[in-house]
Amino acid sequence: MKAWRYAAAIVVIAAAISILLWSLRPRLPIAPSRAPAVTAARLATPASGDVRAPAAGDTAAASAVPEDSLRDTEVDGGVTLDANGRPRADRDLRRLFDYFLARTSEREPTAIRADLLAYLRNALHLDAAAQARVMDWFDKYVAVQQATVEMARSGDLRIDAARLHDLHRGLLGDELARAWFGTDDDYASYTAERLALAHDKNLSAADKTQRLADIEAEMDLLERENYHAATDFQIASMQSREFAAAGADAATRHAERAALWGEEAATRLGTLDRAEADWDARVAAYARARDALLANSALNSDAREIQLAALLNGFSETERRRVLSLAQANALPRH
Repeated sequence: MKAWRYAAAIVVIAAAISILLWSLRPRLPIAPSRAPAVTAARLATPASGDVRAPAAGDTAAASAVPEDSLRDTEVDGGVTLDANGRPRADRDLRRLFDYFLARTSEREPTAIRADLLAYLRNALHLDAAAQARVMDWFDKYVAVQQATVEMARSGDLRIDAARLHDLHRGLLGDELARAWFGTDDDYASYTAERLALAHDKNLSAADKTQRLADIEAEMDLLERENYHAATDFQIASMQSREFAAAGADAATRHAERAALWGEEAATRLGTLDRAEADWDARVAAYARARDALLANSALNSDAREIQLAALLNGFSETERRRVLSLAQANALPRH
């Protein structure tokens, strides 16, 4: 049972991390560029599918089918130009690629590429050289997407994070990979290391604290806070499931949690443990009493209903709804 619970937790966490890291949209805040960005505000979708240059005050951008899911949406991302008027490969450009690729299930790849090119020409008014540079990057970006989907997964998050890092740099080179995926790759590596620390039974609490400090030593404060906000819940949930499966006592739980989260967080999690244990005990007592009433053939239906209702007196209104939902779903604890 312990192994099954741990495996289930890892699957959930791995899936969440995979969606977060290997999707095509940025997840952590990126500092805005100081260079001028060329954007258009809204995507219009004429029924003819033709692309037209925007008139004064018009925000039309690219062509689309009549059922287009992006009809009348704000264009996300843009093209940032350097001091010489050349496009820069940054996260704004990646978001622009993602925006057009959102039509993947609706349009052929060649049509999506044509939509983007038309947008660069008619809405952003980029010159031919800038258009060619952006489209070359777009083709590389699409190739990375496909390679990511096809990449073999080992089941070990640290190995997979390293593979993804190498894939990005192998296909894009260091500069493009860092610009588009650097934050994601760093986050993947960091998260995998924290998960490994949380599960490593061979390390003491002090060792875990030191290793976590070493991992975070080179991060800036904002980056560290963002990573914690994105991973703490999943890791704490996994750790709590392991504690429950192993029957860990309160002192062990506190020491292990303090090693990863600090004393204050460990104390709060201990309070949650006690609240959960209290809830479990109350629900178990209710289930036993309810089963006894249902099995008592000496009671008529009216008396049974009165006594069943009285069993809920120890619960708040919100808790009563929860208990009744459990009962209705036949999910009350067995005894």
